[in-house]
Amino acid sequence: MKLVNLGCGSRYHSDWINLDFKSSSEYVMKYDLHTSLPFEDESIDVVYSSHVLEHFSKCFAPKFLQECYRILKPNGIIRVVVPDLEQIIKNYIYLLEKAKVGDIDAQEKYEWTMIELFDQMVRNYSGGEMLNYWKQNPMPQEAFVIERTGTEAKNAIEKIRQNPKVKPSNECVQKSAQEIGKFRLSGEVHQWMYDEYSLGKLLQSTGFKSVEKCKADESKIQAFNNYFLDIERDGKIRKPDSLFMEAIK
Repeated sequence: MKLVNLGCGSRYHSDWINLDFKSSSEYVMKYDLHTSLPFEDESIDVVYSSHVLEHFSKCFAPKFLQECYRILKPNGIIRVVVPDLEQIIKNYIYLLEKAKVGDIDAQEKYEWTMIELFDQMVRNYSGGEMLNYWKQNPMPQEAFVIERTGTEAKNAIEKIRQNPKVKPSNECVQKSAQEIGKFRLSGEVHQWMYDEYSLGKLLQSTGFKSVEKCKADESKIQAFNNYFLDIERDGKIRKPDSLFMEAIK
């Protein structure tokens, strides 16, 4: 089988063809995912893309999925993972109601949830308010934050604490429009968000069928869990704040 991981970052497997804007390994091909994918029509069995689609503009996302559709063989599988907007919103509303009646625990969790919801969409400097929050030691609701964001946040926090002299960034420092624009086009920010309905509709409009939401450890892809892309080796979900969806060409 030919398996392709688009926008793999640091999570990849040598059995897959791994592409990303930057290469972090001999197993990762540096490639601009804004361009036509370097594969023949109907030549790929599986396309996987995790926490990539939200970094594309709303108008480019359909073009990206059309490219995925083009390269997949008939009955090929696409698996798309994105931050789950519905889950975040439900969590926000639940904590908001508790915070308003004086629940201290909910008030602290609410502060993180606001960052989780908005920061990566609106930040104008690398790391944003999320990184500033992670730099706190002790960190309010640290267990909750790690529960929401998984090992990526846990590892980042540990790395920060190994270098405690790092100062918080300052959003209020005056930046030129050019500096802000350059940063916001760098690929770090989220340009759109998705829920089960909107992502499902987008996949269907591209031509995919049998669109369905699944769990991190569920997949139509043969032996998918053996690649440890969405789960850790201990069985925990790599990115618990995620929406997992699959579809068939």
